[in-house]
Amino acid sequence: MAFDLSKCDFSRCRGECLVRCPYISYGEDDAKRAIQSLIRGEPHPILKECITCAACNDFCPQGADPWDLIALRQEETGVLGIPPDAKPSSDWLTKPAIILRRGKPGGPLISAGGIYEVVPQAEFLTGQMFEDATVIGGGAYACGFTETHLGRASRPLEYLRQFISNLAEAADEFGVDGIIFTHDACYDVATTLAMQQRVEVPFRPVHILEYIRDWLREHRDRVRPLNISIAVQGGCTTRYAPKGGDHEIWSDWLAEIFEIIGVESVEEKRTYTGIDRLCCGCGIFHTQTERALEIQRRNIQDAIDAGAEKLVFICPACIAVMRAACRKMELEPIYITQLVKLALGEELGPAGTAAFGYPVR
Repeated sequence: MAFDLSKCDFSRCRGECLVRCPYISYGEDDAKRAIQSLIRGEPHPILKECITCAACNDFCPQGADPWDLIALRQEETGVLGIPPDAKPSSDWLTKPAIILRRGKPGGPLISAGGIYEVVPQAEFLTGQMFEDATVIGGGAYACGFTETHLGRASRPLEYLRQFISNLAEAADEFGVDGIIFTHDACYDVATTLAMQQRVEVPFRPVHILEYIRDWLREHRDRVRPLNISIAVQGGCTTRYAPKGGDHEIWSDWLAEIFEIIGVESVEEKRTYTGIDRLCCGCGIFHTQTERALEIQRRNIQDAIDAGAEKLVFICPACIAVMRAACRKMELEPIYITQLVKLALGEELGPAGTAAFGYPVR
């Protein structure tokens, strides 16, 4: 997570970082002037216009990671104007470490991080796939990456070593070699960010999608193919995931899950997919609510137009923010674990497909 000035060569780009941004309308000259202003430490409207999705890192042909520069200036200036009730670090990063559910000794260890209420992990991580798993959560296991959406991008870097140390102690306590992460942000911090910062990780980080894929490989005989068409909300923190060739590795795990449970992805028919996927809008939801909702409506309509019967989420924050808009537009939102439960013929419980403790009004 660091802007690389040496790679930001305006003679070798067309300002793609901001020209391709789907939330603003910048030409090449506007884009280059904006980044030049930020390099000089000068204020620029892009700091307020940016919705913190990090897509510009993917758009930059030189790999300079311009969003990391934008995020740095957002934190320095406080320009996002995040209100105090927008889940400050004093809330989720200082929650006591707890065991949400104790599984069998030696069973899988799952970290729900510090936002375990966003979706009801105690319910969503039940059933055949998770019957032996222990689920932990709390501030000690919170990566802090969500803070990048709240104008506090330095937080995951400052807390990185302690975060890894806390998880290593948990792995020792529960006698496991690996830790499964329900939020891809935590997985990305324990992989990509740790490697960038040369922080040793003494346990194997496992993405929830990787775990589900591996479990399904061993239990194909339990699956009842769903035979439905779905779209995917990829989210923003997935952009920091380790790469598999020219794409994020999580997409390979998800594709195999879909093949096993018998669903067809409509992503190839969508406009907003791949690196052009749209954000859920959580970064601006408190301060620019109508703009966030318009982004959601554009995103959901794109999935509907492509023929999706359900919109599948892999990020707890995304489904929490978008589920009401999905249901208003009559496209069912469904969390990935619940989709797989349907294919296993399991009851979804009180939480249903997309609830997080409160009914959609």
